[in-house]
Amino acid sequence: MRRVEELLPGITTVTPHARYYSLHAYVATALHAHEDLDQVDTLRRCEVVFAAISILHARRFPDQHRGMSQAHGHDVISASMQNGELNVADLAAPRSYAQASRGFLGPYLASERLLGLVTSGGELVAPGQHVDERALELAFEGLLKLAKMDSVPLDLLEGRQDLCLCGQYASERSWLRTVMFPAQRPGDAATINRRSETALMLYRLIEMYEPENVSIELSRKIIADPRTYTDDQLEKMAIVPAWRGVVLRRWYTWAWRDLWRWLVNEQMTGAVPLVQLQGALSEQLPDQKFSSFRDDLPSGIDGNRLIDAEYQMRIGAMDPGPRNLAWLMIGASRVGQLSEHVAPYFESPERERRNYELTPSWLKDFMDQRNDHLVRDVAFELTGILLARSQRVAMSKSSFVNGRWRVPTRLTLRDGYAFRESNEGGGPVSLRWDQLTQVMSGLGMVRRVSGDAGTSTDRWVLTRNGQK
Repeated sequence: MRRVEELLPGITTVTPHARYYSLHAYVATALHAHEDLDQVDTLRRCEVVFAAISILHARRFPDQHRGMSQAHGHDVISASMQNGELNVADLAAPRSYAQASRGFLGPYLASERLLGLVTSGGELVAPGQHVDERALELAFEGLLKLAKMDSVPLDLLEGRQDLCLCGQYASERSWLRTVMFPAQRPGDAATINRRSETALMLYRLIEMYEPENVSIELSRKIIADPRTYTDDQLEKMAIVPAWRGVVLRRWYTWAWRDLWRWLVNEQMTGAVPLVQLQGALSEQLPDQKFSSFRDDLPSGIDGNRLIDAEYQMRIGAMDPGPRNLAWLMIGASRVGQLSEHVAPYFESPERERRNYELTPSWLKDFMDQRNDHLVRDVAFELTGILLARSQRVAMSKSSFVNGRWRVPTRLTLRDGYAFRESNEGGGPVSLRWDQLTQVMSGLGMVRRVSGDAGTSTDRWVLTRNGQK
């Protein structure tokens, strides 16, 4: 899903905390000002102290951390906070709170470089072009002093909520918000606009729907709720139809992944004859022509109106195998019917010409050529294609490891039998909206609140001062 990265650069599945962006920028400025400091040790110590303060604050004020992931290294650091002391030296030692030598800088580094917060070369980091050194010094005042201590009393950390990842007391928050979501700034304007406009889109959707689950609920709203097409703010955003295409492709890819997971995890016990595995889906389908089966499925588009047909009750009531097949068929049925602003983000024939098999266009052609076949025969053939493809992909990734040829696969086909090596994960590809929402929470734009008298579920809402 490269399109997700295009529409939301600088936010990844492993960068949920706005304040870690600030923290790493601060460490870079501190190292630049104090060249005598050991770069790696200082970074690790600062991350340990920062995480410990965040852990303590979350224990005392869980509402201020609602909806936010735990501090990086939480489990190791939390378990070590005994007897009223934080042993900074031990935790910051190699392979202690973090396995990577530079702690948790790695997951954030590409994003921080893109934002101009840091530059890097080898193990070294330096302030980036958009750093406000004075703002960072004030925001993280005292952190370096704490990090230099080998052991710190927890009582001393309890009062430093200004150094907590929740960002409730972060003085640099407004500065970081302008860096991450600038209105206008020299540089890669396309990248800036995509990230900022995606944030504005999500901000407006949260305002409209106050969702419990951002990715699941809002992706359906942006596809099927007429209000998202007529809203004064959303209809002006060119990025909204692009995200519609991405969401539709996500549903399509999700179905392939879950169909494969169903085959590997639920249809395999020991060594299974290949013909038996290939027929697992067929056995759960009706005895009818494929054209009739297609006609019975709901349409994913009606004229110019998109429909979230995948979520209709009769589709949800199907068994997992047939349900995933239905999702795939609904997705492929949208080929050639999407608007010029949505279609390129659902499927790009030019980009995918080398990996055409299993794409929406490929599946539509596959289905069109088999309308007169029985649906069970079509499913049998399709499963065989999926099994063969899995082996080709695995072989393309094979390599010598410790003197032995290793094929990274969870399913091995040999001599007419299938063997499961391990379970498949499945599930949807991330839109990164959940991570963006957490970043926006750390920037004071949105927050997660507990359910009111009418509902027991938490939900995301705007903050009073969240306006840019």
